[in-house]
Amino acid sequence: MAAPDPNQPLVLLGGLTPAEFLRDYWQQRPLLVRNAVPGFENPIEPDDLAGLATDPDAASRIVRGHVDRQDWDVEYGPFDAEHLGQLPAQDWTLLVTDVERFWPGGSDFLARFDFIPRWRRDDLMISYAPPGGSVGPHVDQYDVFLFQAAGRRRWQIQDPPGSLDCHDDLPLAILREFHPSETWELGPGDLLYLPPGLPHYGLSLDAQCMTWSVGFRAPTILDVLTGFLEERANVIGDQARFEDPGRHPAACPAELPAADRRELREALRALLAAEDQDLDAYLGRFLTRPAGNIELAPEDPGIAARAGAAERFVLHPGIRRAWFQGPDGPVLCVGGNDYPAQRVTPEILETFCRAETLSVAEWEEAIPAIRQILADGLEAGWIAPETPAE
Repeated sequence: MAAPDPNQPLVLLGGLTPAEFLRDYWQQRPLLVRNAVPGFENPIEPDDLAGLATDPDAASRIVRGHVDRQDWDVEYGPFDAEHLGQLPAQDWTLLVTDVERFWPGGSDFLARFDFIPRWRRDDLMISYAPPGGSVGPHVDQYDVFLFQAAGRRRWQIQDPPGSLDCHDDLPLAILREFHPSETWELGPGDLLYLPPGLPHYGLSLDAQCMTWSVGFRAPTILDVLTGFLEERANVIGDQARFEDPGRHPAACPAELPAADRRELREALRALLAAEDQDLDAYLGRFLTRPAGNIELAPEDPGIAARAGAAERFVLHPGIRRAWFQGPDGPVLCVGGNDYPAQRVTPEILETFCRAETLSVAEWEEAIPAIRQILADGLEAGWIAPETPAE
């Protein structure tokens, strides 16, 4: 599936083109779209979400409390079905993140937002809340599209943001003060985009309220730098040390000699030096690394070498894939690894990055590194042999 035409109006964006939305709203100001997905029928009921919250592989939480009482509390799943059945009639919210890993339709819904590169996308989070359910007034440091799938929710924002001080005696980052400047009530099919750093507060208005959140969380530059230094440090190893044969006697024992500083400066510059293509390859690896909350089960990488051409392998749904155009041709990045993909067309790379299963027969001609990808994935646990259907 290709990205939406940047100059073609989208109903999802209220008739704006992706280019207009990114120019005038993205990371700048909110956008409310009524009936953003015409004819939408909610495929996930509250009981479905509750069932997912009992899965130990799913990340879930329950937030209780009310802004008038400031009695906020949070507990983390997985939850027992009995516990979920005993929740009160109001003032709580059940949230499940990374729903696209467990529900095939999640990826299709996320594809609606492909006018923004997928590396910027975090996940699809779905919440259910009875009347009064909320997570309190707060600030997110990421872009988010809030889609109302069922029921009604009231959203309020505070613009300009004002004080962002949070209560220091609560288990959640709840703002001490929140003075709404604008209020909207969203019904099924409505969409609200909020940029980072804007205080907002959502409150369920009925017993059917289900909200889908599509988050776009960017890495901090510190995280990018730290990952780069970790890679370089692993290459150098802890055995490399400063060496100073032929040293001259010290005249001033407390002085840091110029020659010593020069040698250490050069060592640091050598550590940090990188060509653009090396930095691009690192960024591809960094931005496709498996998230820390993904449970991986390593397999014998030799399976890939012994596998028949038609045997299929399943990719973990939480594994990111991306590609970029390098000076010698495309480079494919999967699960924190990079692979040369010269002469592979963007169309084939896009198809590969959406495939849920892989086989040598299907990809050996198009993706020359397919066997290495399978071996690396099996060894790290983000690829597994497909289990035959019973």
